[in-house]
Amino acid sequence: MDPSAVWRDKNHRWRIEAYRAPDLRFAIFATNGTTESAPLWLFGMGALARWLMTHAISLDDLEND
Repeated sequence: MDPSAVWRDKNHRWRIEAYRAPDLRFAIFATNGTTESAPLWLFGMGALARWLMTHAISLDDLEND
């Protein structure tokens, strides 16, 4: 399954992939140089909004990847 959209934060610490499945899903990866974490799966826009708020990331901090 290919992501429909991919974003990175401006510090390139996080990568967010959006998937259109029967529901809207987001995979969050912590990035550190050349390595990435296992994905954290979030289901729905509300879950993504809460995650962004807890990590103090605004929508202006996201760049298309």
